Amino acid sequence: MIDTQLIAFAGVSILLSVTPGPDMAVVTKNALAHGRRGVLLTTSGIALALITWVTATAVGLSALLRTSGDVLFALKLVGACYLGYLGIRALLESRHPAGDLLAEAPPAAPAHAVFRQGFLSAISNPKLGVFFVTFLPQFVLPGQAVLPRLLELGVTFAVIGYLWMNLYGLFVTRLREAITGPRVRRWMQRVTGIVLLGFGARLALERV
Repeated sequence: MIDTQLIAFAGVSILLSVTPGPDMAVVTKNALAHGRRGVLLTTSGIALALITWVTATAVGLSALLRTSGDVLFALKLVGACYLGYLGIRALLESRHPAGDLLAEAPPAAPAHAVFRQGFLSAISNPKLGVFFVTFLPQFVLPGQAVLPRLLELGVTFAVIGYLWMNLYGLFVTRLREAITGPRVRRWMQRVTGIVLLGFGARLALERV
């Protein structure tokens, strides 16, 4: 029997995944700096954070975040500060004279550092928790066991997001020859930095 609710959920998840957000900005930054390795490590960190949010939703943490203003406010500030840090760092790096990334590849960042950037970008965004707790229950059919269904929906969303981020990041790496020259690289860093700062400010100021 075809699960039309799950198909509908997958369709909406695809639309949400391709919408630009802070995670996509972090993937772009690491794709330009570290190539395919950076993409895979960053997206793996994001995927782990999504699975964490899914699990938290299933056991009721997201409901707590929605009703507890103090916890939600604290997480918003953490997420905003981290995005702001990444944005300022990208802007500062854009001021330094830059050689061609392909001719003078920078030292590879530790794998755990790149992975951590992806993880923190997604785990510190409380809007994901609110999204899961308000959106997922709409696709739980009458009579279904709630916990298994929520896990199924959450994992579906996480897998779709993971696949999209990898496709996007690998596409960016294919364009490195065109966009990693010194002049273009500086502008890309500036744009990425401004985007990250913008998302951080919106996360800090917007009512969730």
